[in-house]
Amino acid sequence: MRTTRLAIGLYSFADGVLIGSWAGRIPAVQQHASLTNARLGLALFAASLGALVAMPLAGRLCERIGSRRVTLPGLLIGSGSLVAASLATGLPGLAAALFGFGAAFGAINVSANAQGLALERLSGRPMLSSFHAAFSAGGLVGAGLAALAAGMKLEPRIHFAALATALTIIGVATVRFLLPPDADDAAKSRTLARPPRAIVVLSAAAFCTMLAEGAAVDWSAVYLSHSFGAATGIAALAYTAFSLAMTMSRTVGDGLNRRVGPVTLARSGAVVATVGLGLALAIGSVPVAIAGFAAMGAGLGVVVPVLFRAAASTATVSASVGVAAVSTIGWFGFLAGPPAIGFAASAFGLRAALGIVVLATLTLAVLAGSAGPSRRTAGAAHWTPALDGARCG
Repeated sequence: MRTTRLAIGLYSFADGVLIGSWAGRIPAVQQHASLTNARLGLALFAASLGALVAMPLAGRLCERIGSRRVTLPGLLIGSGSLVAASLATGLPGLAAALFGFGAAFGAINVSANAQGLALERLSGRPMLSSFHAAFSAGGLVGAGLAALAAGMKLEPRIHFAALATALTIIGVATVRFLLPPDADDAAKSRTLARPPRAIVVLSAAAFCTMLAEGAAVDWSAVYLSHSFGAATGIAALAYTAFSLAMTMSRTVGDGLNRRVGPVTLARSGAVVATVGLGLALAIGSVPVAIAGFAAMGAGLGVVVPVLFRAAASTATVSASVGVAAVSTIGWFGFLAGPPAIGFAASAFGLRAALGIVVLATLTLAVLAGSAGPSRRTAGAAHWTPALDGARCG
């Protein structure tokens, strides 16, 4: 079981490395593809679209063939898509590569979480937060490797080819240690027009959580720069502090879940995030703002694993489908939040616009009561999110 836990952690870490590596080399890929910022935005949207399309599909595949058979192909496609992105010479090629990259990210996100949840059921101990910590750590390592490669003036195609080779070797070598299909949640799902209420509430909570995370990614450094005149290097510390705090909180999240329970943990995390960001907005100080974003990262870091665990235990929904549904809506929040803040900032100013995030984390605190696990109802009908908006299967 320890070997299986390590294997799942490695896949989560690898997924983070891919994301961090890509984020750090976007400028170089943009230059190679000769894209304006507007056209780059279209290409990046293709990655988001790929993730949104792949998550519900991956949930169904995990349910039908097992999460292990989805995880390795996701890693291989994600690695190969980065190489393809580095070779693209225009918008169509880059958009196609990034669609594949986003789809692979979505597939690994669902399948690795399904593996982690299955291992939790077998061991009887919470450990999902540790896998999310591995993903966050992978993102930091990937960003560091990207910075190193850029500093060495290493072309993205060489960087990504080396990365793809390493991750392929790791993935192929460890896939046999993942849990077999019969360890996945045995509940099967039939498609119904309306999802269970628990999934709706958990999805709303995930939307608020990921909206806040997306806001930190895109606006934390801008807030310090515009509001306090912080230098670029100092402003970047806001998101660095957020990421490090999130990683650390996820490292201890499983232990906290055992001690205080999922509802208290999720609600406390939401309150810490609200207070942290509130102080960052209310007090005109760079150190306080950085500390506030760190508190926000620490609070939010423990929430997503709790929500996924609750989705996996929802009656009438298989674990992989529950995680896929909540992940997809959460991803909507991650995508929708930053643009909404941008529009609000143009009308009311950035500080006031970031109040949207405070409202989101307060709403999360209210919705945290849904984070408690529920028992499945044997023999009940099961729900799967329809892939085309109608009944299917």
